[in-house]
Amino acid sequence: MLKNLFKDYINSVRPYQPGKPIRELEQEMGLRHIIKLASNENALGPSGRAMHAMRRAIREVHLYPESGCPYLIERLSRELGVSADQLIVGNGSNEIIELLARGFLSPGDEVLSSESTFLVYPILAQVCGARYVSVPMKDSRYDLAAMADAVSEKTKVVFIANPNNPTGTYVTESELEAFIAKVPKHVIICIDEAYIDFVDSRDFPHVLAHVKTAKPNVLVMRTFSKAYGLAGLRVGYALGCKEIIQYLQKIKQPFNVNSIAQAAATAALDDRFFLWRTKYMVSSGRKYLYREFKRMGLEFLPSQANFVLVNVRKDGEEMFRALLKRGVIVRSMKAYGFDSWIRVTVGRRSHNAHFIRALRRELR
Repeated sequence: MLKNLFKDYINSVRPYQPGKPIRELEQEMGLRHIIKLASNENALGPSGRAMHAMRRAIREVHLYPESGCPYLIERLSRELGVSADQLIVGNGSNEIIELLARGFLSPGDEVLSSESTFLVYPILAQVCGARYVSVPMKDSRYDLAAMADAVSEKTKVVFIANPNNPTGTYVTESELEAFIAKVPKHVIICIDEAYIDFVDSRDFPHVLAHVKTAKPNVLVMRTFSKAYGLAGLRVGYALGCKEIIQYLQKIKQPFNVNSIAQAAATAALDDRFFLWRTKYMVSSGRKYLYREFKRMGLEFLPSQANFVLVNVRKDGEEMFRALLKRGVIVRSMKAYGFDSWIRVTVGRRSHNAHFIRALRRELR
């Protein structure tokens, strides 16, 4: 039987569950327009420069893309002040996580991270036959001191989402410095900064300094999916020491990032005004949501990302379905252990206001 060919540790994986397409939900619910505030996407869409670059690039889709993303890497190298051989580009930062798993994990190894964090970390650990060690949070934040104590001889990779998804909380400069100093140098410390463009805290870590200096076991991941509005194109990248980047290059597929995505990401880096608009939209939107949640007497977690976690004081799945009937998609947090919480992406002003009105009606 075919089942005899399946690996037990893969067969037991619970796949990541994305939401249904908006058009399908509109047909099911009988609604003309649904506002999606569930996946932390940029409500402004892509930048004008990125759109222009995509239109030009589409003329050459009959050709294979540049395998090493040379133009994008050269642009990132100038933007971040690192050498080109310290960069690798992936089909979204998810592919970078997969490359790390394939490159460093074997059955019996351990992956260390926190509870209530990005669900892809445990999934890819399990796919490689590794054991995922989840350390409890402290005050809804990564407990780096406890994580350092949990490092064992079997630990190969540590994942730190900073800011964290789904809580929006972060670890500070001093906390991360102490953690890096304590972790053995043969353990890869991967810091996932998918939401770094929305941070406005002064004590947020400057991790690039570790990449530029003698910290060969520190790797930083970033993405174009959030602030740059290119989630549908799937472009992410990692920065690390030359030896690790060279090693990961051997694992990745030759044409892993399509030509349109490469062109759009390169152009997006030059659109400073668009990035400012995005940051302003998120910053002002967070303040609006905080104010409204306080008026409703709802507990929430102050966020450094483009989403906010809020306790709706009833089953999160029920609230998700109730808001969906009112034309708003949010994310239930049951899968993360927050049974009565939902996560809402910060959208345009009208989107946020529509969500608040719908939430008020349901809470009544």
